[in-house]
Amino acid sequence: MPKALKLIAAEAEDMEILSAALEGMITSPGEMSYLKSMRAFTVMGSRFKWEDATGPSKSDKNWFRIRTGIFFGDVMSIKSAGITQANPKEVLELLSLSTHVGEDAQAEIRLNFAGGGTLSLATECINVTLTDTGEPWTTELKPGHDDAPSAE
Repeated sequence: MPKALKLIAAEAEDMEILSAALEGMITSPGEMSYLKSMRAFTVMGSRFKWEDATGPSKSDKNWFRIRTGIFFGDVMSIKSAGITQANPKEVLELLSLSTHVGEDAQAEIRLNFAGGGTLSLATECINVTLTDTGEPWTTELKPGHDDAPSAE
């Protein structure tokens, strides 16, 4: 059985690894929380396990998804475009994370979703943790996105 993943990002290069690991994650607005007083933003979703995707066809039965939590710390503010809490069960597919670090070490982290929705997190620094939870399950669908925004 594939193992769970735990990754910690503290630099822009680390965010590129997280972006690759999270491509194709399925989530919804109801699985996102911003705790302003704690300066924390969390997202839960079903992550495709790219690190275990070894076969080219679905007949290989070696593709997996796993429940994953992402913690963003030191968040000062969040802006959303094309995503609303009005429909908490709306299915969202994460295409990529893009990160821009300013001269003062503050960062803008963008979560880019299929269909053009984005969340922009203004952070004091890069402080992100990805943690898989539970057991993975097999899937017959492998995400593929030629139009995913690249990490900056």
